[in-house]
Amino acid sequence: MMQALLVIDMQRFVSDRIARGITYFPTDSIENMKSVIAAFRSAGKPVIHVRHETMEPGSDLHKNSPQYPPVAGFEEQGEETVWVKRTSSAFSSTDLQSWLQRAQITELTVVGAVAGFCVNSTVRSGCDLGFKMTVVRDAVLSFPLDNAGLSAENIFNVTLGLLEAGFARGVNAVELMLQGS
Repeated sequence: MMQALLVIDMQRFVSDRIARGITYFPTDSIENMKSVIAAFRSAGKPVIHVRHETMEPGSDLHKNSPQYPPVAGFEEQGEETVWVKRTSSAFSSTDLQSWLQRAQITELTVVGAVAGFCVNSTVRSGCDLGFKMTVVRDAVLSFPLDNAGLSAENIFNVTLGLLEAGFARGVNAVELMLQGS
């Protein structure tokens, strides 16, 4: 069984929201993501980057937007693969599934943003397609939905609770490191 790391949507729209004072949870998630990425790279395991792109000019995630590029420290290195998606799931609008099958990758460890949206969709889709999914709990980031009165922590807890109820195994970054990724 070959394992890879999926880094979902760590683009500047994330760091921009944080810089504008929007709360996020867990507050150590970005540093934990960096640690997990470093561990996979050190172990020689594939690191796969997923970026969200919208087609509407002027949107935050349009390829020409300053919010589109990766957050500093989350750029791909060397031969690391980058998939650009136009849907919430990394599987729906890309050839990721076929690529993983050709590479004989059967297990995906997931970090990134945003928990209730693209992380959730990607993990569920991956599970439905037969991949063994692992979510690094403290390396997945959530923002609040102020219009719905939902805090970042509430969204995070519900999302991770649902994912761990049959779609993915949940681990913390330290546990993952102790297991050797």
